[in-house]
Amino acid sequence: MDKLLRDIRNCKVCERDLELGANPIISASSKSKIVIIGQAPGRIVHQTGIPWNDKSGDNLRS
Repeated sequence: MDKLLRDIRNCKVCERDLELGANPIISASSKSKIVIIGQAPGRIVHQTGIPWNDKSGDNLRS
C-alpha cells in the first residue's frame, strides 16, 4: 500500500497538460471500507493538498 500511494503521489504523466501542474491528491488506508474517487480537483484542493477541501467536499458531506 505504501509503494502504491508513493507512486500515485509522484505521478507526473499529465503534468504538461495541466495549468497548475500535476499534484495527485490522495488519502487512503488499507482499512478503508469505502472508496470515493474524484476527478480534477479545483484550485483550493490543489493548493492545500487536502482531499475534498472545497465546495465539492461540502456537497459530498451534505
